[in-house]
Amino acid sequence: MGLNVLSSAQVDQFIECGYAVVEEAFPRKQALKAQEYLWQRLAERDGVRKDDPTTWTRPMIRINENYNDSVFQQCATERLAGAMDDLLNSGRRRTNTSGWGWWPVNFAAGADKPWDVPATGWHWDGIHFRHFVDSPEQGLLTLCIFSEVGPHGGGTVVAEGSHKLVARFLQQHPEGLELNEAIGMCASTHPWLAELTGKTQTIQNRIAYFMEQTVHDDGADLRVVDTTGAPGDVILCHPFLYHASSQNHSGVPRFMCNRTAPLKERLNLQRGDSDYSPLEISIRNAIFA
Repeated sequence: MGLNVLSSAQVDQFIECGYAVVEEAFPRKQALKAQEYLWQRLAERDGVRKDDPTTWTRPMIRINENYNDSVFQQCATERLAGAMDDLLNSGRRRTNTSGWGWWPVNFAAGADKPWDVPATGWHWDGIHFRHFVDSPEQGLLTLCIFSEVGPHGGGTVVAEGSHKLVARFLQQHPEGLELNEAIGMCASTHPWLAELTGKTQTIQNRIAYFMEQTVHDDGADLRVVDTTGAPGDVILCHPFLYHASSQNHSGVPRFMCNRTAPLKERLNLQRGDSDYSPLEISIRNAIFA
């Protein structure tokens, strides 16, 4: 398969780790224009002004709105589309018409406590559909970044390799599961996930255990990563990847939103022509290994 945007190393990282970073998936200049739009909404709704940090009194403000204004439409670049097609195969993705949103603007969530690997909030996305191993509704989770996000800067923490555990779990439930039920059940079936999500609490140093080492488990290399990025970067995540929000110790407000890349048809894990997408390969590698 020819690649449009991603390198073969990035595709391999997606298959093995569950995500790939697309730098400047849309222009930095355009990302900052969108950020200015969001600052205007914060000023209008909440009296929170970019030029006055004394108004940043709430650690997290959620703008539960979707936008399709031209400033956001111009973020839907050919580069971003090509990167998604590199993971889903060209022609298999539906156009996302839902707009850009929602927006959890992280000013300083958790800044009053030492930074740590969260023990709550771990999930994969898709509250709007029943989950099967071949579900088409999500396709990819796209984390779209509109501000500077440095280490401990409120970036999404991801559990590398967890997509393989979820694929195996969903394969065992052909009847399908609702998201909240599936997340809890899946975490309970695996000791590393149970510890990560706080179902068990035996680890004293979570940073050392989850971030400073890789746990090898039956073909899945498990580790937590604190993602970073710049305005215009997009992190393309596997639909089964466990992830969570994190504390922002940076002093820099973090602007981002999550979007989907839904598929036209269900994933096909038994193709007669072997024309598997990297997404399908990642699931096949997990369940048929």
